[in-house]
Amino acid sequence: RTRALPARTRALPARRARVAPRASADGAAEEVAKEVKEALDGSSLFLVGMMGTGKSSVGKKLAASLGYSFFDTDEVIEQVTETSIPTIFAESGEDGFREIETQVLAEIAAYKKCVVATGGGVVKKKANWMHLRNGVVLCLTGTPTLLAARITRDGAETRPLFKDVGDDVDAVAGKIEEMMKERAPMYANADVQVRLAEAEDAPGVEGETLDELNVRIMRCVRKRIEDDDTKDRLRSEPKPGDITITGA
Repeated sequence: RTRALPARTRALPARRARVAPRASADGAAEEVAKEVKEALDGSSLFLVGMMGTGKSSVGKKLAASLGYSFFDTDEVIEQVTETSIPTIFAESGEDGFREIETQVLAEIAAYKKCVVATGGGVVKKKANWMHLRNGVVLCLTGTPTLLAARITRDGAETRPLFKDVGDDVDAVAGKIEEMMKERAPMYANADVQVRLAEAEDAPGVEGETLDELNVRIMRCVRKRIEDDDTKDRLRSEPKPGDITITGA
Protein backbone atom coordinates (compact mmCIF):
# COMPACT_ATOMS: atom_id res chain seq x y z
CA ARG A 1 0.00 0.00 0.00
CA THR A 2 1.04 3.59 -0.49
CA ARG A 3 1.41 5.70 2.61
CA ALA A 4 -0.65 8.90 2.47
CA LEU A 5 1.30 12.13 2.55
CA PRO A 6 0.10 14.54 5.25
CA ALA A 7 -1.34 17.86 4.11
CA ARG A 8 1.21 19.74 6.17
CA THR A 9 3.83 19.23 3.47
CA ARG A 10 2.40 22.36 1.92
CA ALA A 11 3.93 24.34 4.74
CA LEU A 12 7.46 23.01 4.47
CA PRO A 13 9.88 25.18 6.44
CA ALA A 14 12.63 26.76 4.38
CA ARG A 15 15.71 25.58 6.24
CA ARG A 16 18.62 27.97 6.01
CA ALA A 17 21.93 26.17 5.83
CA ARG A 18 24.45 27.13 8.47
CA VAL A 19 27.24 29.16 6.91
CA ALA A 20 30.42 27.13 6.82
CA PRO A 21 33.99 28.44 6.64
CA ARG A 22 35.14 29.51 3.17
CA ALA A 23 37.04 26.96 1.15
CA SER A 24 40.27 28.89 1.01
CA ALA A 25 41.96 31.88 2.58
CA ASP A 26 42.35 33.61 -0.77
CA GLY A 27 38.58 34.05 -1.02
CA ALA A 28 38.16 31.83 -4.11
CA ALA A 29 34.99 30.24 -2.77
CA GLU A 30 33.44 33.56 -1.81
CA GLU A 31 34.18 35.10 -5.19
CA VAL A 32 32.87 32.21 -7.28
CA ALA A 33 29.80 31.89 -5.03
CA LYS A 34 28.96 35.52 -5.72
CA GLU A 35 29.19 34.93 -9.47
CA VAL A 36 27.11 31.72 -9.34
CA LYS A 37 24.45 33.36 -7.22
CA GLU A 38 24.17 36.18 -9.73
CA ALA A 39 24.00 33.73 -12.64
CA LEU A 40 21.31 31.62 -10.96
CA ASP A 41 19.21 34.72 -10.32
CA GLY A 42 17.20 33.00 -7.59
CA SER A 43 16.82 29.65 -9.33
CA SER A 44 17.35 26.52 -7.26
CA LEU A 45 19.97 23.79 -7.61
CA PHE A 46 18.82 20.16 -7.65
CA LEU A 47 21.43 17.50 -6.90
CA VAL A 48 20.95 14.06 -8.43
CA GLY A 49 23.24 11.05 -8.57
CA MET A 50 23.93 7.62 -7.16
CA MET A 51 23.91 6.84 -3.47
CA GLY A 52 27.31 7.51 -1.97
CA THR A 53 28.09 10.58 -4.08
CA GLY A 54 27.58 12.82 -1.06
CA LYS A 55 24.61 14.82 -2.33
CA SER A 56 23.57 15.83 1.19
CA SER A 57 26.99 16.97 2.42
CA VAL A 58 27.74 18.69 -0.89
CA GLY A 59 24.30 20.27 -0.94
CA LYS A 60 24.70 21.72 2.55
CA LYS A 61 28.07 23.17 1.58
CA LEU A 62 26.73 24.70 -1.62
CA ALA A 63 23.74 26.18 0.22
CA ALA A 64 26.02 27.73 2.82
CA SER A 65 28.23 29.27 0.13
CA LEU A 66 25.29 30.66 -1.85
CA GLY A 67 23.20 31.76 1.12
CA TYR A 68 20.44 29.39 -0.06
CA SER A 69 18.10 27.20 1.96
CA PHE A 70 18.81 23.47 1.95
CA PHE A 71 16.44 20.53 1.62
CA ASP A 72 17.15 16.81 1.59
CA THR A 73 14.13 15.03 0.06
CA ASP A 74 14.80 11.84 2.04
CA GLU A 75 14.85 13.80 5.30
CA VAL A 76 11.66 15.66 4.38
CA ILE A 77 9.92 12.37 3.51
CA GLU A 78 10.79 10.94 6.92
CA GLN A 79 9.64 14.13 8.66
CA VAL A 80 6.25 14.41 6.97
CA THR A 81 5.40 10.70 7.08
CA GLU A 82 6.92 10.23 10.55
CA THR A 83 8.32 6.98 9.18
CA SER A 84 11.83 5.87 8.27
CA ILE A 85 12.61 5.24 4.62
CA PRO A 86 13.49 1.55 5.22
CA THR A 87 10.04 1.14 6.81
CA ILE A 88 8.32 2.84 3.86
CA PHE A 89 10.14 0.47 1.49
CA ALA A 90 9.15 -2.51 3.63
CA GLU A 91 5.48 -1.51 3.84
CA SER A 92 4.86 0.12 0.44
CA GLY A 93 7.73 -1.07 -1.76
CA GLU A 94 9.90 1.12 -3.94
CA ASP A 95 6.91 2.21 -6.06
CA GLY A 96 5.10 3.48 -2.97
CA PHE A 97 8.21 5.35 -1.84
CA ARG A 98 8.63 6.94 -5.29
CA GLU A 99 5.07 8.26 -5.21
CA ILE A 100 5.72 10.02 -1.91
CA GLU A 101 9.06 11.28 -3.24
CA THR A 102 7.35 12.89 -6.24
CA GLN A 103 4.82 14.66 -3.99
CA VAL A 104 7.58 16.02 -1.76
CA LEU A 105 9.69 17.10 -4.74
CA ALA A 106 6.71 18.97 -6.20
CA GLU A 107 6.30 20.91 -2.96
CA ILE A 108 9.98 21.78 -2.62
CA ALA A 109 10.31 22.80 -6.29
CA ALA A 110 7.86 25.65 -5.64
CA TYR A 111 10.52 27.39 -3.54
CA LYS A 112 13.29 29.60 -4.92
CA LYS A 113 16.87 29.97 -3.75
CA CYS A 114 17.20 26.38 -2.56
CA VAL A 115 19.75 23.63 -2.89
CA VAL A 116 17.91 20.31 -2.96
CA ALA A 117 19.58 16.92 -2.43
CA THR A 118 17.38 14.23 -3.98
CA GLY A 119 17.26 10.45 -3.67
CA GLY A 120 19.37 8.40 -6.07
CA GLY A 121 16.35 7.06 -7.96
CA VAL A 122 14.45 10.33 -8.38
CA VAL A 123 15.53 10.45 -12.04
CA LYS A 124 13.69 7.20 -12.82
CA LYS A 125 10.29 8.86 -12.85
CA LYS A 126 9.65 11.14 -15.81
CA ALA A 127 7.17 13.31 -13.88
CA ASN A 128 9.96 14.31 -11.51
CA TRP A 129 11.83 16.07 -14.29
CA MET A 130 9.07 18.67 -14.56
CA HIS A 131 9.99 19.70 -11.02
CA LEU A 132 13.76 19.33 -11.41
CA ARG A 133 13.68 21.55 -14.49
CA ASN A 134 12.50 24.46 -12.37
CA GLY A 135 16.18 24.94 -11.60
CA VAL A 136 19.65 23.72 -12.54
CA VAL A 137 20.13 19.95 -12.27
CA LEU A 138 23.57 18.91 -11.06
CA CYS A 139 24.58 15.25 -11.27
CA LEU A 140 27.34 13.93 -9.01
CA THR A 141 29.04 10.74 -10.10
CA GLY A 142 32.03 8.60 -9.16
CA THR A 143 33.56 5.17 -9.67
CA PRO A 144 31.72 2.15 -8.21
CA THR A 145 34.80 1.49 -6.06
CA LEU A 146 34.70 4.96 -4.49
CA LEU A 147 30.94 4.95 -3.94
CA ALA A 148 31.01 1.42 -2.46
CA ALA A 149 33.75 2.44 -0.02
CA ARG A 150 31.70 5.42 1.12
CA ILE A 151 28.44 3.47 1.41
CA THR A 152 29.94 0.59 3.41
CA ARG A 153 31.75 3.05 5.65
CA ASP A 154 28.39 4.55 6.58
CA GLY A 155 26.67 1.15 6.76
CA ALA A 156 25.17 -0.33 3.59
CA GLU A 157 22.59 -2.27 5.59
CA THR A 158 20.76 1.00 6.35
CA ARG A 159 19.97 1.48 2.65
CA PRO A 160 16.97 -0.57 1.42
CA LEU A 161 18.41 -1.24 -2.04
CA PHE A 162 21.55 -2.80 -0.54
CA LYS A 163 19.94 -5.00 2.09
CA ASP A 164 20.76 -8.14 0.06
CA VAL A 165 24.49 -7.46 -0.24
CA GLY A 166 25.33 -6.20 3.25
CA ASP A 167 28.67 -4.50 3.87
CA ASP A 168 30.72 -6.57 1.39
CA VAL A 169 32.54 -3.79 -0.49
CA ASP A 170 32.94 -5.82 -3.70
CA ALA A 171 29.27 -6.86 -3.67
CA VAL A 172 28.17 -3.28 -3.06
CA ALA A 173 30.42 -2.07 -5.90
CA GLY A 174 28.90 -4.67 -8.23
CA LYS A 175 25.38 -3.59 -7.29
CA ILE A 176 26.31 0.07 -7.84
CA GLU A 177 27.75 -0.73 -11.26
CA GLU A 178 24.48 -2.42 -12.29
CA MET A 179 22.41 0.52 -11.08
CA MET A 180 24.70 3.02 -12.79
CA LYS A 181 24.27 1.27 -16.13
CA GLU A 182 20.50 1.39 -15.73
CA ARG A 183 20.39 5.02 -14.66
CA ALA A 184 23.17 6.48 -16.84
CA PRO A 185 20.79 7.62 -19.63
CA MET A 186 18.62 9.35 -17.02
CA TYR A 187 21.49 11.05 -15.23
CA ALA A 188 22.72 12.25 -18.64
CA ASN A 189 19.75 14.66 -18.73
CA ALA A 190 21.30 16.77 -15.97
CA ASP A 191 22.55 20.26 -16.84
CA VAL A 192 25.90 19.73 -15.13
CA GLN A 193 27.92 16.55 -14.55
CA VAL A 194 30.63 16.52 -11.87
CA ARG A 195 32.74 13.43 -11.25
CA LEU A 196 34.15 12.96 -7.74
CA ALA A 197 37.94 12.97 -7.65
CA GLU A 198 39.61 9.75 -6.49
CA ALA A 199 43.16 9.36 -5.21
CA GLU A 200 45.33 7.97 -8.02
CA ASP A 201 47.31 5.68 -5.73
CA ALA A 202 44.43 4.65 -3.48
CA PRO A 203 41.22 3.44 -5.18
CA GLY A 204 38.16 4.13 -3.07
CA VAL A 205 39.72 7.15 -1.36
CA GLU A 206 38.55 10.70 -2.03
CA GLY A 207 40.98 12.79 -4.06
CA GLU A 208 39.87 16.21 -2.84
CA THR A 209 38.33 17.88 0.19
CA LEU A 210 34.70 18.95 0.42
CA ASP A 211 35.83 22.59 0.24
CA GLU A 212 37.73 21.94 -2.99
CA LEU A 213 34.81 20.01 -4.48
CA ASN A 214 32.45 22.82 -3.54
CA VAL A 215 34.47 25.39 -5.47
CA ARG A 216 34.88 23.07 -8.46
CA ILE A 217 31.12 22.45 -8.61
CA MET A 218 30.28 26.14 -8.44
CA ARG A 219 32.68 26.87 -11.28
CA CYS A 220 31.06 24.13 -13.38
CA VAL A 221 27.59 25.52 -12.71
CA ARG A 222 28.67 29.05 -13.57
CA LYS A 223 30.30 27.91 -16.81
CA ARG A 224 27.24 25.94 -17.90
CA ILE A 225 24.87 28.84 -17.31
CA GLU A 226 27.17 31.18 -19.23
CA ASP A 227 27.82 28.79 -22.12
CA ASP A 228 24.31 27.94 -23.36
CA ASP A 229 20.61 28.70 -23.03
CA THR A 230 20.31 27.44 -19.45
CA LYS A 231 19.69 30.95 -18.17
CA ASP A 232 16.89 31.52 -20.71
CA ARG A 233 15.26 28.27 -19.60
CA LEU A 234 15.46 29.27 -15.96
CA ARG A 235 13.44 32.41 -16.67
CA SER A 236 10.47 30.36 -17.88
CA GLU A 237 8.43 27.73 -16.04
CA PRO A 238 8.77 24.42 -17.91
CA LYS A 239 5.76 22.95 -19.72
CA PRO A 240 5.28 19.25 -20.61
CA GLY A 241 6.08 19.77 -24.28
CA ASP A 242 9.29 21.65 -23.47
CA ILE A 243 11.05 18.73 -21.86
CA THR A 244 12.56 15.71 -23.56
CA ILE A 245 13.90 13.09 -21.16
CA THR A 246 15.84 10.03 -22.22
CA GLY A 247 15.78 6.83 -20.20
CA ALA A 248 13.07 7.82 -17.71
